[in-house]
Amino acid sequence: YDRLVLSPGVDLKFDAIEGYDPRDSNYVPHAWKAGKQTVALKQQITTMRDGGTFIIAPPANPYRCPAGPYERVSMVAHYLKKHKPKSKILILDGKTTFAEQDLFEQGWKKLYGYGTENSMIEFVPAPDGLVTRIDVRSRTAYAGSTNDPFQADVLNIIPPQEAGAIARSANVVDASGWCPVNQETWESTRVPDVYVIGDAAQQAPMPKTGFAANAQAKVCAAAIASSISAAASYDSPA
Repeated sequence: YDRLVLSPGVDLKFDAIEGYDPRDSNYVPHAWKAGKQTVALKQQITTMRDGGTFIIAPPANPYRCPAGPYERVSMVAHYLKKHKPKSKILILDGKTTFAEQDLFEQGWKKLYGYGTENSMIEFVPAPDGLVTRIDVRSRTAYAGSTNDPFQADVLNIIPPQEAGAIARSANVVDASGWCPVNQETWESTRVPDVYVIGDAAQQAPMPKTGFAANAQAKVCAAAIASSISAAASYDSPA
């Protein structure tokens, strides 16, 4: 190749949470990659008893789709309010704050009594909400420095993330687990003529979202076109 563009996506770091193994993900789904996982989570929620507890554990930053866990909470709350109104949602979070928090909490207060004794939704921020270990069979999450146990009827663990495997094979990943790039061109700072866009790139303060990836692709394409044009002009006879 003359130029190579990679969009490796993300891999889930199951080993970051003690007791969680990829083979357990049908019983304790992450549902962070669509398909069988999202179907499994839906089935568990729809068969959960009225009065049950749905626990979701979002990871620390950075990760794919920062607002995603809280959109999921909102969708589950909408379903539970209609079909299983005695149920509760517990957010055990690896962060102290989250994306669009004010907007989400505004809606939760209006619709689900958030912040009151009768709230359907409870948010436990880090450090107390940081899940470090789970017991898959009992669907118990252990969080905080004292490993407090939280038992769920449905346990949704979203592991920490890193750049997809192809990025590691291409040696464009650094010690952070992500791909450092020149954000003016999205060329890797580790391997010349290789460009990395999307969730795998180190793109802060840009969030790891589809909108951001779309914008990066346009900048990257323009940079590649410019570099090829410049090279062609340089090689042309006077």
